[in-house]
Amino acid sequence: MPITIDDIDLALISTFIGLAVTLPITYLVVDRIVERNERKKLVPVEKLAKERLRSKLGVGFLTTFLITLVIDVTSASREKSPIPKDVLLLHIEKLKTAQSDLETLLGVYSNVLDVEIARLTSDVILQIEHLQEDFEYLAETTPRPPTESHASHMEQVLLKTVRLTKEELVALGTDNLQIRALEEWLGQYTQEKREVPKKEEPILVRGGHKI
Repeated sequence: MPITIDDIDLALISTFIGLAVTLPITYLVVDRIVERNERKKLVPVEKLAKERLRSKLGVGFLTTFLITLVIDVTSASREKSPIPKDVLLLHIEKLKTAQSDLETLLGVYSNVLDVEIARLTSDVILQIEHLQEDFEYLAETTPRPPTESHASHMEQVLLKTVRLTKEELVALGTDNLQIRALEEWLGQYTQEKREVPKKEEPILVRGGHKI
C-alpha cells in the first residue's frame, strides 16, 4: 500500500503532539530529581545550623545567662538596691554578643532553617535587644536602684525571653529542664508581684519604649 502525503502529515502531527506531551513531563521529572538532590546536600548544613542554635540558646550560654539576669533583677527589686555598674556593663556586653551571634547564625543559615525556627530566633533577638536597652538605662542612672515599675517591666521582658528561648529549644528538639524551671519560677514570681500595683511616672528608655 503506497504512502501518501496525508500519511506523512499525520505522522508529523502525531510526533509533535507526542513531544508536546512528553517534554514538559520529562522536564518536570528532571527538575524534581535535581531539587531532591539539592535538598539532600543541604541536610548536613541544616543539622549544623540547629546544633549551633541549640548551643547558643542552651545551658552553655543563653539559658545560664538568663538565670543570672533574673537573679540580679529580682534581687535588686526585692532589696531595693542598685546593681553595680561594672555588673551592668558586663551584662550589656554579653547581651550585645548574644544578639550579634544569633543575628549571624540567622543570616548564614537562613536558607536551611524552617520558617518557625527563623521566626523564633528573630523574636529572641528582639527581646535581647530590649533587655540591652533596659540595662543601658540602669547603667545611666546608677547608683539609683531600679524603680518598682522598671524592675517589673524587666521581669516581664525576661519572662518573655525565657519563654521564647524555651519554645525555640523545643522546636530544635531539646527539652531543657533549666529553662522550664526558670519559666515556672519567674512566671509565679511576677504573678505574685502584680497583686500589689503601684502608680509611678512613665520612664522613657533608649530605643523609644516606655515603662
